[in-house]
Amino acid sequence: MPSETTQLPEKISACNDRSLTSTFLKAVRLYTYNTPISKGKYRLYQLALRLVAEKPTAIPARARDGRRFVADLTTGMEESVFFLGVYERFISDIAERLIREGDVCLDVGANFGWYSTMMAARAGSRGEVHSFEPVPRTYSLLEKNCSLLTDAAPVVTNNLALGDRDDVLTINLFDDLPSGHASLASSAGESSSSFECKMTTLDNYLEERGVGSVSFLKVDIEGAEMMFLKGAERLFSQSDKPIFLMEMALAQTRRFGYQPQELLKFIVERGPYTFYRVDETAERLRPIDHFDDDDIGANVFCIPDSAGEWAKAVISDYVERI
Repeated sequence: MPSETTQLPEKISACNDRSLTSTFLKAVRLYTYNTPISKGKYRLYQLALRLVAEKPTAIPARARDGRRFVADLTTGMEESVFFLGVYERFISDIAERLIREGDVCLDVGANFGWYSTMMAARAGSRGEVHSFEPVPRTYSLLEKNCSLLTDAAPVVTNNLALGDRDDVLTINLFDDLPSGHASLASSAGESSSSFECKMTTLDNYLEERGVGSVSFLKVDIEGAEMMFLKGAERLFSQSDKPIFLMEMALAQTRRFGYQPQELLKFIVERGPYTFYRVDETAERLRPIDHFDDDDIGANVFCIPDSAGEWAKAVISDYVERI
């Protein structure tokens, strides 16, 4: 006869009571959030999520820096925020240090708002943040999470895509992939749901809104980064060019018919920049000047030569020492 311990997972899995599910997950979080032992945390909370019959779509979460969120645990994006209080920890640590009080920041492909809210908290009441998220359900979550901010820069949320023209395009959501993989590109052989979204250029948006010089922007739009850059020439006409954090991933760019290397080339042709690929495993930044054709790509910090010594000092703290 099975013991009470071995029966427990079945009881949880079979239970459809939302309050019990929430209580169970919060109990797991109590350990994963607070224990100093890092080994096994990920496996533990993934097991916990497999044991519940229905994952919560709106459960309160708190980042370690105090920011509050409503987490949707069905998206594949927000589990670490709920269970650990962090998201993309190494990248976030660097980005946070590169944002200063009073900065104008852009979050292009904002998803549930981790970077938007970080930007707002760092930029403070004298700064401003403009966030762009075309997926309606994700946009609703972005709005909610930004509304929970206090003592932060105002966040202007926009339910639209940024690209190389004014248009109405189709966004594809792929089965069995996190919501952050929503893309303007289709993928043969992968079933998906689709919907239409408005697209404009950043140049038009900045002019219409009267936005001044941009200091920092994060761009993660699943391969549409080149489309974005072609509509964002105004960024490169600034005397102090902005710092970019940009995804340059071969798996995504090839859906649009180009290589990650072309993004580096586009940027450096418009001003002197130094590029640093993120190695999240080693927790280092690695200076690069190109991607090989078969390179899978990376998240890349793009630092303009016009950046102050403070920014270069931040980057140097993370560069691999040889």
